[in-house]
Amino acid sequence: MTEFYDVVEKQRKILDLEKEAKRVVGIDTRYKDGIWTQQTIDYADGRRVTEYRDSRKKTKEEHHGLD
Repeated sequence: MTEFYDVVEKQRKILDLEKEAKRVVGIDTRYKDGIWTQQTIDYADGRRVTEYRDSRKKTKEEHHGLD
């Protein structure tokens, strides 16, 4: 039975790390004439996602390494 508990505990730790990595650290929203034009979301794992209101521009995802 301890093998089962070891596997469960290992999976729980993996899920906790994933949950922490998806934590939002900051949100930057740019406005022009009262309408949002760009929104940048920073995550704890170093990921940065930039969304644009203009549908001609694609969502940009960048990865910044943690030092």
